[in-house]
Amino acid sequence: MKLTKLFPLLALLLGAIAFVACGDDEEQEPQNPGQTSEANKEVVGTYAGWTHLTTAFIDRNYTDDTFALALADDGTLVGTFTDATWGVATITGIQATDENGDYQFELNGGEGSFVMNNPRQGGTQEFACKLESGLVSPKDKKAAVVISAYMEVGHGDMTFTFQTGEMPTEDK
Repeated sequence: MKLTKLFPLLALLLGAIAFVACGDDEEQEPQNPGQTSEANKEVVGTYAGWTHLTTAFIDRNYTDDTFALALADDGTLVGTFTDATWGVATITGIQATDENGDYQFELNGGEGSFVMNNPRQGGTQEFACKLESGLVSPKDKKAAVVISAYMEVGHGDMTFTFQTGEMPTEDK
């Protein structure tokens, strides 16, 4: 009779052991806040180039723009996009990865604010923005970055596509 009382307890114990033993063996290491990844360190710098802006009303190229990446205290990247006509966007929380090991770093995440020049009324206005995508090659000093912003008045959705190199001669 004692064996019948122990049997359910033994079955429960074996089930718990099986559950723990079948856990995920490939647990990812938690990212340590404040620790900077090697990929983030590699992409730090200023990239000079040009920008293609698209909105509901504008489809145009702009010259002499920059996109700078710096390390933040928490180990992430801060991106600063500067355009003489439109203003400055500051995007925080960016992470760089090099999945293929080819020294072509993908930029992920990141949101911030775009302090835009207001050519009609003068002054500036601040709007939310985010990094949609980014690819950086530090050895070649090349970058291609897409930033989206939403201007509540005027242009609505704005997409800034920054890239290094020479701007095409045909301006749209």
